[in-house]
Amino acid sequence: MSFYDNRYYYINKTLLSLIGIWPFQSRLEGNIMLIITLFSSCSYTVLQLWGLIAGIRNLSIVMENASPLLINSIIFMKLINCLYNTNKMKDLLEHIEETWKRTQIGPENKILQNYAEQNRILIIRYASIIYICGIFYSTMPLVIGGLYSLLPTNETYTARFLYRVEHVLDMDKYFNLLMLDGVLGIFFVVSIWIATDGMFILCTQHVCALFEGIRYNIERIQGTDFVIVEPNIADDEAYHVIISCIKSYKHALKFSELLSSAYATHFLFVLGNVVIAGSFCAAELIMVDTQLDEIIRILSCNTALLLHIFYLSLMSQQIIDHSSKFQEVIYNCNWYKISLRSKKLLRFTLLRASKPCKIKAGKMYVMSMENLSSILQVSISYFAMLTSLQ
Repeated sequence: MSFYDNRYYYINKTLLSLIGIWPFQSRLEGNIMLIITLFSSCSYTVLQLWGLIAGIRNLSIVMENASPLLINSIIFMKLINCLYNTNKMKDLLEHIEETWKRTQIGPENKILQNYAEQNRILIIRYASIIYICGIFYSTMPLVIGGLYSLLPTNETYTARFLYRVEHVLDMDKYFNLLMLDGVLGIFFVVSIWIATDGMFILCTQHVCALFEGIRYNIERIQGTDFVIVEPNIADDEAYHVIISCIKSYKHALKFSELLSSAYATHFLFVLGNVVIAGSFCAAELIMVDTQLDEIIRILSCNTALLLHIFYLSLMSQQIIDHSSKFQEVIYNCNWYKISLRSKKLLRFTLLRASKPCKIKAGKMYVMSMENLSSILQVSISYFAMLTSLQ
């Protein structure tokens, strides 16, 4: 039985295995699931692109096909990033497993359990909302069309397809086949979205647990009222606690740096596309003659995009907050009751702790809740520019 079959990480493992990028699954199983994922999501995307290119002179077609294509490009970038950084992802997961094996009992194990449980709750909430948005998006043509056929009214309502392709294909003839392709494509696209973001959530919660464990150990430094300046090292309990905390701190820094390097380029691409995709989705409501089913689909897209960027910013902000607290806890500990050599260790540790850990996009943009507002402002600016072209 794998370590990741426990209740805390089983959902993450299942989602990553579903799309064939779980680092520890067999090569045969991984390749089969990856091929199915790529075939379903690519066939759905290629038809959207075909419809966009064929109707490039029609503003309505461009707007309705460009929005989902931009979102799909974000999803494919997530998949490519995970495939390209497979070794880094594997290293991150191995680091997590080693940490659990080292701390099987005691308060630090309780801290790991608390943050692992928080990871489970976060991924359940995130997956539930994104999957619901995907269901609303993919089934609206069938649901709205079915409702109008059952209502006692003489009005006819023709629900539009998921994307504009009627100018290149006979929709009456291929509607059921295209709906099947669309539903499967959206399912796997959404699964890639949730699985890759779930991996990031898992790792950020583990980093937070590491910093929380260090904080706990620093706080339990007691010292004595009668301070011996240079006691024997063997008898200097505070010194050994600080040494242990420094080792744990180095481990946490190494883990956070590895996590940041695995997502730096990916986040830069994602932020740019989220701004453009969100602007296109919002502008479509104003610029295109929308029906009820299209309004629901557009709102589902925007909800998913906002939740997506909110979660990424929130997880990154938690790393900043937890690493910043380490500096505060050093100030508040009983440093005046410990030996001179222990004080020197704390002084050097404090210098490094003054620089909090950050997740950066392209090594220049800091992912945080503070900067989330700037992303939304840029999206609104693009939205205003697009609507001015009407």
